[in-house]
Amino acid sequence: MAFTDRAQSGPLRALLKRAQVDLNRRLAHVAPGDSTFSATQMQATLKQIRTVTDLVKHGLQGQVLSAGQVIAGRSVDATLRYLAAAEKRFQGVGGAGLSLRTAAVYERAVSGTQTSQLRRLMSDPDNPSAPGILQRYGDATVGHFEETLQTSLVARTPWLDVREQLTQASPFLQGQPLYWAERIVRTEGMFANQRASYLGMSEIDSQTGGQMIRIIMATFDDRTGADSISCHGQIRRMSEPFRSWFGEYMHPPNRPNDREVVVPHHMEWEIPESLKPKSDAAVLGRWVHEGRKGTPPARPQPMSTVPLDQIGVPQAPQQAPQQAPEAAPAAAAGGITGA
Repeated sequence: MAFTDRAQSGPLRALLKRAQVDLNRRLAHVAPGDSTFSATQMQATLKQIRTVTDLVKHGLQGQVLSAGQVIAGRSVDATLRYLAAAEKRFQGVGGAGLSLRTAAVYERAVSGTQTSQLRRLMSDPDNPSAPGILQRYGDATVGHFEETLQTSLVARTPWLDVREQLTQASPFLQGQPLYWAERIVRTEGMFANQRASYLGMSEIDSQTGGQMIRIIMATFDDRTGADSISCHGQIRRMSEPFRSWFGEYMHPPNRPNDREVVVPHHMEWEIPESLKPKSDAAVLGRWVHEGRKGTPPARPQPMSTVPLDQIGVPQAPQQAPQQAPEAAPAAAAGGITGA
């Protein structure tokens, strides 16, 4: 929240306020009894909105990238600290161990997150020819004005009614551009956190011979959604997507305000109670608490793509390779008979 406040204070906030005042001042000169809206006035209105939108996008782009890199580093650090604590807790279970190369995890995860963030800002990662997240936000804002103004021309809607429609549905004309920008920062910050965690786990998985799995964990409080409870406890390998009522996703967020997290887990470790799926009754209870009608959708399946009887099974400690015959005399001279 402190970053969001800094990113939108000072010149940017003043600029948006001036643009809002100027837009309202221009539109206020339209005669109340005039049921037409000239093409020139429409273009002038859209031009102002596009200008403000572009300034917001360009101002936020560098801020989001910078913040994303910081968030990614903290996410990887938190992942490593969790794994170190978990390995200590389960140290008697198996013998493989994690043997983390911390520097490699940091470097690859942070770099990958920055690249992914840049792609999301500049273009859609799944469709390079489509606009990125900032462009989509801008198009949505301008598109609302275009649709409303064009409809008013065809329907010959009185301008006072048109202005009311624009104001009611637009954060810009309500004097709330900060909310619009904050939503972008929050969305990208959550993405950077979860993406860094995922990339860090992928690097750890490669260091442990593919022994890492991922478990979805919901945040449980009065705001927890029934969909999050239904997903809680899902187990996936690194290359496999999770499933929710909204589709497949490699890591959260899978919807607005999604607060799920992914917990890294080693195959040798037992699954604690806190990470096991909740009952169907718990999902239904939350569904009813939310005031929804009917019954909830079927729970996404499978809950685990990894056979549960393969998780928490100790592995034999890896034996060090035998020394070559020519190296044996030197080792024996030091009184060492084996590794």
